[in-house]
Amino acid sequence: MGKLQLIYLVICWLSFGFISAYLAQKKGRSPFIWFSIGLMMGIFGIATLILMPKIEKNTPPPKPRFNSLKRSDSWLKMWYYLDPQHIQQGPFEFPDLIKTWKEKQINETTYIWGEGMKEWKKLSEQPQLLDEFHQA
Repeated sequence: MGKLQLIYLVICWLSFGFISAYLAQKKGRSPFIWFSIGLMMGIFGIATLILMPKIEKNTPPPKPRFNSLKRSDSWLKMWYYLDPQHIQQGPFEFPDLIKTWKEKQINETTYIWGEGMKEWKKLSEQPQLLDEFHQA
């Protein structure tokens, strides 16, 4: 291999590297990593990068499951309820109790009990709890 061919080969490798780095930066990816990939893989590295989706930098992170709810002491307790046959169900953490509400396994006439309560009460007799269910 002659010196001129070697120079052309190096220029070609560097070109693939720079093109990959430029495209990577446009797609929100690391130009340094993609320079190396373009250098080693050539046109295949560039083709791979072209097929990859763009990464959006300013997308907000996903919201937590129950982020909008005001956190009360209810979230710290374990909960139980009586099903229609008056069989005790539980213990449930509060998010799971909300899930049973959404799935219509409990309603306002269901008897519930949480840690610290003196007796079983209908959900309709617990307005703060009912408000949190409606917010969910």
